[in-house]
Amino acid sequence: ELSKQGVPDVSFGGLPTPNPNFKALSDLAGQLNGAVLMGHSQSGSFPLEAALLDAAATRGLVLVEPGRCPAYSPEQIATLVKVPLLVVFGDHRDNPTGLPTLPTWQARFEACQALIARLRSAGGQAEMLNPPERGIRGNSHMIMQDKNNLQIADLILQWIDEHVGKRTGGNK
Repeated sequence: ELSKQGVPDVSFGGLPTPNPNFKALSDLAGQLNGAVLMGHSQSGSFPLEAALLDAAATRGLVLVEPGRCPAYSPEQIATLVKVPLLVVFGDHRDNPTGLPTLPTWQARFEACQALIARLRSAGGQAEMLNPPERGIRGNSHMIMQDKNNLQIADLILQWIDEHVGKRTGGNK
């Protein structure tokens, strides 16, 4: 049943370039007067791309086991450094990703660590939430469906409170 929900055109070239989802996400954040954008898996890097279009409308970025963390140009890093970033990975990174030609979850984790290091060295707020480092185990790629999903959600919300901060005015 989960497989039936897949959208093959996101990664198989069915959408125009640039991907209109990035602009739509960025526009939505702007219409909300700022938002924390979250992506998972195949759409995990969408918040990064949306922030590149309008960093001012993006209050924070949360990437949950993103399919990729791109190696951005210095100019793109200079834009992304303005937005706090949290990347979340589970502890089964040695599991296959589906196709033998795709990078492993461990390779994706390492690419995200490299992005975090670049953002931090440029003065940005970026970090990895790696539950095993906190003694939390049992998280799969579908973290939101795992038995401890509320514990992970609490950690993400805590990070948002600490790094995105409270907004003045009507909405958070």
